[in-house]
Amino acid sequence: MMKKSMKIRIGFGSVMMAGVIGLMVWDWRLEASDVSGAGVKGLPLAGLIALMAAMGFLEVHRMAKALGTSGLRISGVLGTVAIATLPVWSQFLAFDASMKMSSGAKYLPLLLLGGVVGLIFLEQMAVHRTEDALRRVAVTALGVLYVGVGSCLVLLLRVEHGLAFLVLFLAVVKFTDIGAYFTGSFLGKHKLIPWLSPGKSWEGLAGGLVTAAGVAVLGAWLMKTFPFGKHDWFGPLFGPGSHLWRYVMFGVVVGAFGQFADLCESLLKRAAGVKDSGAIVPEFGGVLDIADSPLLAAPIALLYVEAFTYIA
Repeated sequence: MMKKSMKIRIGFGSVMMAGVIGLMVWDWRLEASDVSGAGVKGLPLAGLIALMAAMGFLEVHRMAKALGTSGLRISGVLGTVAIATLPVWSQFLAFDASMKMSSGAKYLPLLLLGGVVGLIFLEQMAVHRTEDALRRVAVTALGVLYVGVGSCLVLLLRVEHGLAFLVLFLAVVKFTDIGAYFTGSFLGKHKLIPWLSPGKSWEGLAGGLVTAAGVAVLGAWLMKTFPFGKHDWFGPLFGPGSHLWRYVMFGVVVGAFGQFADLCESLLKRAAGVKDSGAIVPEFGGVLDIADSPLLAAPIALLYVEAFTYIA
Protein backbone atom coordinates (compact mmCIF):
# COMPACT_ATOMS: atom_id res chain seq x y z
CA MET A 1 0.00 0.00 0.00
CA MET A 2 1.34 3.44 -0.97
CA LYS A 3 2.46 5.61 1.93
CA LYS A 4 0.63 8.88 2.59
CA SER A 5 3.86 10.86 2.11
CA MET A 6 4.37 9.32 -1.32
CA LYS A 7 0.78 10.19 -2.32
CA ILE A 8 1.39 13.80 -1.27
CA ARG A 9 4.64 13.91 -3.24
CA ILE A 10 2.96 12.54 -6.34
CA GLY A 11 0.05 14.97 -6.00
CA PHE A 12 2.15 18.11 -5.52
CA GLY A 13 4.71 16.87 -8.02
CA SER A 14 2.00 16.50 -10.66
CA VAL A 15 0.72 20.02 -10.00
CA MET A 16 4.22 21.51 -10.28
CA MET A 17 4.92 19.55 -13.44
CA ALA A 18 1.66 20.72 -15.01
CA GLY A 19 2.56 24.32 -14.21
CA VAL A 20 6.03 24.03 -15.75
CA ILE A 21 4.64 22.29 -18.83
CA GLY A 22 2.11 25.09 -19.22
CA LEU A 23 4.86 27.72 -19.13
CA MET A 24 6.90 25.75 -21.65
CA VAL A 25 3.95 25.44 -24.02
CA TRP A 26 3.42 29.21 -23.74
CA ASP A 27 7.14 29.74 -24.43
CA TRP A 28 7.05 27.39 -27.42
CA ARG A 29 3.95 29.04 -28.89
CA LEU A 30 5.54 32.49 -28.59
CA GLU A 31 8.63 31.31 -30.41
CA ALA A 32 6.60 29.47 -33.06
CA SER A 33 4.52 32.58 -33.74
CA ASP A 34 7.62 34.74 -34.20
CA VAL A 35 8.17 34.37 -37.96
CA SER A 36 10.99 36.92 -38.11
CA GLY A 37 13.05 35.19 -35.42
CA ALA A 38 13.79 38.55 -33.79
CA GLY A 39 11.67 37.95 -30.68
CA VAL A 40 12.93 37.45 -27.13
CA LYS A 41 13.52 33.79 -26.33
CA GLY A 42 12.60 32.27 -22.98
CA LEU A 43 10.57 35.19 -21.64
CA PRO A 44 7.79 33.15 -19.93
CA LEU A 45 10.33 30.86 -18.26
CA ALA A 46 12.35 33.85 -17.07
CA GLY A 47 9.53 34.82 -14.72
CA LEU A 48 9.55 31.41 -13.06
CA ILE A 49 13.35 31.39 -12.90
CA ALA A 50 13.35 34.84 -11.27
CA LEU A 51 10.87 33.78 -8.59
CA MET A 52 12.67 30.52 -7.82
CA ALA A 53 16.07 32.23 -7.76
CA ALA A 54 14.88 34.84 -5.26
CA MET A 55 13.38 32.17 -3.02
CA GLY A 56 16.48 30.01 -3.38
CA PHE A 57 18.74 32.84 -2.22
CA LEU A 58 16.50 33.48 0.80
CA GLU A 59 16.80 29.79 1.69
CA VAL A 60 20.60 30.12 1.70
CA HIS A 61 20.10 33.20 3.89
CA ARG A 62 17.93 31.22 6.34
CA MET A 63 20.44 28.36 6.52
CA ALA A 64 23.15 30.88 7.34
CA LYS A 65 20.97 32.34 10.13
CA ALA A 66 20.81 28.87 11.67
CA LEU A 67 24.59 29.14 12.09
CA GLY A 68 24.43 32.56 13.73
CA THR A 69 25.08 34.74 10.69
CA SER A 70 23.09 35.86 7.65
CA GLY A 71 23.36 37.25 4.16
CA LEU A 72 22.41 40.67 2.85
CA ARG A 73 18.88 40.23 1.57
CA ILE A 74 18.37 43.28 -0.67
CA SER A 75 21.61 43.08 -2.66
CA GLY A 76 21.47 39.28 -2.55
CA VAL A 77 17.98 38.95 -3.99
CA LEU A 78 18.47 41.71 -6.58
CA GLY A 79 21.83 40.32 -7.67
CA THR A 80 20.60 36.73 -7.81
CA VAL A 81 17.55 37.61 -9.91
CA ALA A 82 19.55 39.87 -12.25
CA ILE A 83 22.13 37.17 -12.92
CA ALA A 84 19.56 34.36 -13.14
CA THR A 85 17.56 36.15 -15.85
CA LEU A 86 20.57 37.52 -17.76
CA PRO A 87 20.08 35.26 -20.84
CA VAL A 88 16.64 36.83 -21.41
CA TRP A 89 16.96 40.51 -20.50
CA SER A 90 20.36 40.79 -22.20
CA GLN A 91 18.58 40.11 -25.49
CA PHE A 92 17.11 43.62 -25.23
CA LEU A 93 20.59 45.15 -24.88
CA ALA A 94 22.90 42.95 -26.91
CA PHE A 95 21.91 44.15 -30.39
CA ASP A 96 22.49 47.42 -32.18
CA ALA A 97 20.01 49.23 -34.42
CA SER A 98 20.74 46.88 -37.34
CA MET A 99 20.02 43.83 -35.12
CA LYS A 100 23.69 42.79 -35.15
CA MET A 101 25.34 41.55 -31.97
CA SER A 102 26.97 44.41 -30.11
CA SER A 103 30.72 44.02 -29.65
CA GLY A 104 30.44 44.86 -25.95
CA ALA A 105 27.76 42.27 -25.22
CA LYS A 106 30.30 39.55 -24.49
CA TYR A 107 31.49 41.48 -21.44
CA LEU A 108 28.02 41.89 -19.99
CA PRO A 109 28.15 38.89 -17.58
CA LEU A 110 31.41 40.10 -16.01
CA LEU A 111 30.15 43.68 -15.79
CA LEU A 112 26.98 42.46 -14.09
CA LEU A 113 28.88 40.26 -11.66
CA GLY A 114 31.20 43.12 -10.78
CA GLY A 115 28.23 45.40 -10.22
CA VAL A 116 26.54 42.86 -7.94
CA VAL A 117 29.70 42.50 -5.84
CA GLY A 118 29.82 46.28 -5.43
CA LEU A 119 26.13 46.31 -4.45
CA ILE A 120 26.77 43.68 -1.77
CA PHE A 121 29.53 45.76 -0.21
CA LEU A 122 27.37 48.88 -0.43
CA GLU A 123 24.52 47.26 1.52
CA GLN A 124 26.95 45.96 4.15
CA MET A 125 28.43 49.43 4.66
CA ALA A 126 25.09 51.23 4.63
CA VAL A 127 23.22 48.90 6.98
CA HIS A 128 25.75 47.03 9.13
CA ARG A 129 29.02 48.99 8.76
CA THR A 130 31.81 46.64 9.88
CA GLU A 131 29.60 44.30 11.92
CA ASP A 132 30.22 40.68 10.85
CA ALA A 133 31.21 42.08 7.44
CA LEU A 134 33.34 39.20 6.19
CA ARG A 135 30.77 36.51 6.92
CA ARG A 136 27.80 38.55 5.65
CA VAL A 137 29.53 39.36 2.38
CA ALA A 138 30.75 35.77 1.99
CA VAL A 139 27.30 34.24 2.61
CA THR A 140 25.67 36.69 0.20
CA ALA A 141 28.27 36.03 -2.51
CA LEU A 142 27.80 32.27 -2.07
CA GLY A 143 24.03 32.57 -2.48
CA VAL A 144 24.35 34.78 -5.56
CA LEU A 145 26.89 32.48 -7.23
CA TYR A 146 25.23 29.20 -6.28
CA VAL A 147 21.63 30.14 -7.06
CA GLY A 148 22.06 33.02 -9.50
CA VAL A 149 24.72 31.61 -11.79
CA GLY A 150 23.21 28.10 -11.71
CA SER A 151 19.77 29.45 -12.63
CA CYS A 152 21.31 31.60 -15.36
CA LEU A 153 22.92 28.56 -16.98
CA VAL A 154 19.65 26.60 -16.84
CA LEU A 155 17.90 29.45 -18.66
CA LEU A 156 20.83 29.72 -21.08
CA LEU A 157 20.18 26.11 -22.14
CA ARG A 158 16.76 27.20 -23.35
CA VAL A 159 17.91 30.46 -25.01
CA GLU A 160 20.98 29.07 -26.78
CA HIS A 161 19.93 25.50 -27.56
CA GLY A 162 16.16 25.56 -27.64
CA LEU A 163 13.25 24.52 -25.49
CA ALA A 164 13.49 20.83 -26.45
CA PHE A 165 17.06 20.64 -25.19
CA LEU A 166 16.01 22.20 -21.88
CA VAL A 167 13.21 19.62 -21.58
CA LEU A 168 15.65 16.79 -22.27
CA PHE A 169 18.11 18.17 -19.71
CA LEU A 170 15.49 18.51 -16.97
CA ALA A 171 14.08 15.05 -17.73
CA VAL A 172 17.53 13.47 -17.44
CA VAL A 173 18.30 15.24 -14.16
CA LYS A 174 14.96 14.52 -12.52
CA PHE A 175 14.68 10.91 -13.67
CA THR A 176 18.18 10.32 -12.31
CA ASP A 177 16.77 11.28 -8.90
CA ILE A 178 13.76 9.00 -9.39
CA GLY A 179 15.85 6.06 -10.59
CA ALA A 180 18.32 6.50 -7.73
CA TYR A 181 15.54 6.70 -5.14
CA PHE A 182 13.72 3.53 -6.18
CA THR A 183 16.85 1.52 -6.91
CA GLY A 184 18.36 2.55 -3.59
CA SER A 185 15.12 1.76 -1.74
CA PHE A 186 15.00 -1.81 -3.02
CA LEU A 187 18.66 -2.70 -3.60
CA GLY A 188 20.72 -0.18 -1.66
CA LYS A 189 23.23 -1.78 0.71
CA HIS A 190 26.46 0.18 0.34
CA LYS A 191 26.26 3.79 1.53
CA LEU A 192 27.60 6.41 -0.85
CA ILE A 193 28.73 9.06 1.68
CA PRO A 194 27.23 8.16 5.07
CA TRP A 195 28.38 11.32 6.88
CA LEU A 196 26.84 13.57 4.23
CA SER A 197 23.75 11.81 2.88
CA PRO A 198 22.95 8.57 4.74
CA GLY A 199 20.05 7.73 2.42
CA LYS A 200 22.14 7.54 -0.75
CA SER A 201 23.79 4.31 -1.86
CA TRP A 202 26.14 3.19 -4.62
CA GLU A 203 23.40 0.92 -5.93
CA GLY A 204 21.01 3.87 -6.06
CA LEU A 205 23.58 5.96 -7.93
CA ALA A 206 24.09 3.20 -10.48
CA GLY A 207 20.33 2.81 -10.94
CA GLY A 208 19.96 6.56 -11.37
CA LEU A 209 22.64 6.75 -14.05
CA VAL A 210 21.16 3.82 -15.97
CA THR A 211 17.79 5.58 -15.83
CA ALA A 212 19.40 8.83 -17.00
CA ALA A 213 20.99 7.12 -20.00
CA GLY A 214 17.67 5.50 -20.93
CA VAL A 215 15.78 8.80 -20.63
CA ALA A 216 18.38 10.59 -22.79
CA VAL A 217 18.09 7.95 -25.52
CA LEU A 218 14.28 7.88 -25.37
CA GLY A 219 13.95 11.66 -25.23
CA ALA A 220 16.27 12.26 -28.16
CA TRP A 221 14.51 9.56 -30.20
CA LEU A 222 11.10 11.10 -29.50
CA MET A 223 12.23 14.57 -30.47
CA LYS A 224 13.86 13.33 -33.66
CA THR A 225 10.88 11.13 -34.57
CA PHE A 226 8.21 13.72 -33.79
CA PRO A 227 9.88 17.07 -34.60
CA PHE A 228 6.64 19.11 -34.30
CA GLY A 229 7.45 20.94 -37.50
CA LYS A 230 10.68 21.91 -39.20
CA HIS A 231 12.98 22.43 -36.27
CA ASP A 232 16.55 21.34 -35.57
CA TRP A 233 15.96 20.32 -31.96
CA PHE A 234 19.45 19.32 -30.89
CA GLY A 235 21.88 20.59 -33.52
CA PRO A 236 25.33 18.96 -33.38
CA LEU A 237 24.67 16.92 -30.25
CA PHE A 238 21.91 14.65 -31.55
CA GLY A 239 21.79 15.75 -35.17
CA PRO A 240 22.06 13.66 -38.37
CA GLY A 241 24.78 11.05 -38.19
CA SER A 242 25.14 11.21 -34.42
CA HIS A 243 25.79 7.95 -32.61
CA LEU A 244 23.95 6.25 -29.77
CA TRP A 245 26.88 6.72 -27.39
CA ARG A 246 26.35 10.50 -27.49
CA TYR A 247 22.89 10.05 -26.01
CA VAL A 248 24.08 7.56 -23.41
CA MET A 249 27.07 9.66 -22.33
CA PHE A 250 24.94 12.79 -22.12
CA GLY A 251 22.57 11.02 -19.73
CA VAL A 252 25.36 9.55 -17.60
CA VAL A 253 27.44 12.72 -17.37
CA VAL A 254 24.54 15.09 -16.69
CA GLY A 255 22.91 12.60 -14.30
CA ALA A 256 26.16 12.19 -12.35
CA PHE A 257 26.62 15.93 -11.91
CA GLY A 258 22.98 16.25 -10.92
CA GLN A 259 23.65 13.80 -8.09
CA PHE A 260 26.78 15.72 -7.15
CA ALA A 261 24.69 18.91 -7.01
CA ASP A 262 22.25 17.18 -4.66
CA LEU A 263 25.16 16.31 -2.37
CA CYS A 264 26.33 19.93 -2.44
CA GLU A 265 22.97 21.11 -1.13
CA SER A 266 23.08 18.33 1.49
CA LEU A 267 26.43 19.74 2.60
CA LEU A 268 24.86 23.14 3.28
CA LYS A 269 21.83 21.66 5.06
CA ARG A 270 23.92 19.35 7.23
CA ALA A 271 26.23 22.23 8.19
CA ALA A 272 23.19 24.32 9.13
CA GLY A 273 21.52 21.42 10.97
CA VAL A 274 18.29 21.54 8.95
CA LYS A 275 16.44 18.73 7.20
CA ASP A 276 15.14 20.83 4.29
CA SER A 277 16.20 24.17 2.85
CA GLY A 278 12.62 25.45 3.26
CA ALA A 279 8.99 24.42 3.58
CA ILE A 280 7.42 25.76 0.40
CA VAL A 281 5.97 22.48 -0.90
CA PRO A 282 4.81 19.68 1.44
CA GLU A 283 7.04 16.57 1.31
CA PHE A 284 9.43 18.34 -1.06
CA GLY A 285 10.84 21.05 1.17
CA GLY A 286 12.15 24.30 -0.25
CA VAL A 287 13.04 25.56 -3.69
CA LEU A 288 16.62 24.31 -3.38
CA ASP A 289 15.38 20.85 -2.42
CA ILE A 290 13.49 20.77 -5.71
CA ALA A 291 15.90 22.59 -8.02
CA ASP A 292 19.33 21.81 -6.56
CA SER A 293 20.29 19.19 -9.15
CA PRO A 294 19.87 21.35 -12.29
CA LEU A 295 21.87 24.24 -10.79
CA LEU A 296 25.23 22.46 -11.01
CA ALA A 297 24.36 20.04 -13.81
CA ALA A 298 23.56 22.88 -16.26
CA PRO A 299 27.19 23.99 -16.81
CA ILE A 300 28.15 20.40 -17.63
CA ALA A 301 25.28 20.08 -20.11
CA LEU A 302 26.38 23.32 -21.78
CA LEU A 303 30.01 22.19 -21.97
CA TYR A 304 28.92 18.83 -23.38
CA VAL A 305 26.82 20.27 -26.18
CA GLU A 306 29.37 22.98 -26.98
CA ALA A 307 32.08 20.32 -27.31
CA PHE A 308 30.06 18.54 -29.98
CA THR A 309 29.77 21.79 -31.92
CA TYR A 310 33.37 21.19 -32.97
CA ILE A 311 33.09 17.44 -33.57
CA ALA A 312 31.90 16.27 -36.96
